[in-house]
Amino acid sequence: MPLTRWKSLTVRVHAAAVFGLACASPALGGTPVHGYITNQGSHDVSVIDGSTLTVVERLPVGRSPAGIAVSTAGGRAYVSNPDSATVSVIELASRQTVATLAVDGSPVGIATAPDGSRLYVADWYRNRLQVFATDDYRLLASIAVGRAPAGIAVSADGATVYVANRDDDALSVIDARQLRVSATLPAGHHPFALGLSPSGRHLLALNVLSDDVSVIDPASGRTLATVAVGRAPYGVAFDAEGRRAFVTNQHGDSLSVLDLERLETVTTWPTSAYPEGIAYEDTADGGRLWVVSWMDDEVVIHDALSGEPLGSVQVGSNPRAFGAFLDGGAAQRVTP
Repeated sequence: MPLTRWKSLTVRVHAAAVFGLACASPALGGTPVHGYITNQGSHDVSVIDGSTLTVVERLPVGRSPAGIAVSTAGGRAYVSNPDSATVSVIELASRQTVATLAVDGSPVGIATAPDGSRLYVADWYRNRLQVFATDDYRLLASIAVGRAPAGIAVSADGATVYVANRDDDALSVIDARQLRVSATLPAGHHPFALGLSPSGRHLLALNVLSDDVSVIDPASGRTLATVAVGRAPYGVAFDAEGRRAFVTNQHGDSLSVLDLERLETVTTWPTSAYPEGIAYEDTADGGRLWVVSWMDDEVVIHDALSGEPLGSVQVGSNPRAFGAFLDGGAAQRVTP
C-alpha cells in the first residue's frame, strides 16, 4: 500500500451532501466534538465542528500528512507527515499548530499513551517504533519491529503497545514499561490498521490483502476468529459498549459491521468512495460514525444503528485520518 495515491479521472457523483446540517446532533452530554482530518494531498488538517458539520480551521502541517492521534488527556493532536519526516503538534484548546517534531525516518502510524504522556510513532521504512515523551519530545526509545510497521494500538492501562507489521503478516507486542518487544503474533495477509476494543478483550488486525480481520485475544495472543469483510479493510472503530466493530473497506466503497460476541460480519453498508479513517461518536440516539472518503474529499456522518448517511462536509484533498481523530465527547477507541 503506497503512502501517496492519486485520484482516477473518473468523476463520482453522490447524494451524501443533500442531507442537511439539521441532521447533526450533539455528543452525549452536550460536549462539543471536533474531528481532525489529515489531508494528504493538500498538506493540511481540516478541523470539523461536529455539531454544525462545518470546517472551522484549516491548519498547514508537513508534507503528505497521514496519521493522526488526538489525545484529549494530553490536550494535543499529533500528525505524522511521512514525506517531510516530521510530526506536527496541534493544541486542542486553540486548535493551532504549536510545534513540529523532527523524526529520523518516515512516520506513518501514530498513537499516544492513554494519559497523553507518550507518543508512539511507526517508522514505515526503517522498521522501528519510536517512543517520545510529550513533555519535551525527547526520544525515549527506538524499538526494532517487523517490516513496514503501520497501525498502533495501546492498551487502556498503557502497559502494552501493539504494532501491525504489514510486510511480515504479523504484530509486534511491546512492553511499554521495559520498552522492548515481548512477543510476535501472526495475522492475515498485510495487516495495516489495528483496533483494541473498549473492554480490551478483542484486538483487531485489518488485513488489506486477504480482505479479512484477525480477531485476537490480547491476554493469550490466540486468534479467536478470522472474519471476512470487504475489499482492502483500512480503518476500524468500536461502539461505546464494545459489542460492535466498524471496518471501512477501502476498495469496496463500503463499511462492514462486526458482532464481537458472535465474531462475524452482520451487515455491510455503502459509503462514499475509498473510505479510510473512521471514528465512533456516542450520542443519545444511538451513535454516529464519521467516515473519511479519500476519493471524494469529504467526511460523511452515518447513523451507527442503520448506516444511513446523516450529513457530510467537504475537507481538503485526499483525506486519510488514519488514527484517532475525534476530540472530547467521543466514546471511541480508534487506532491508526
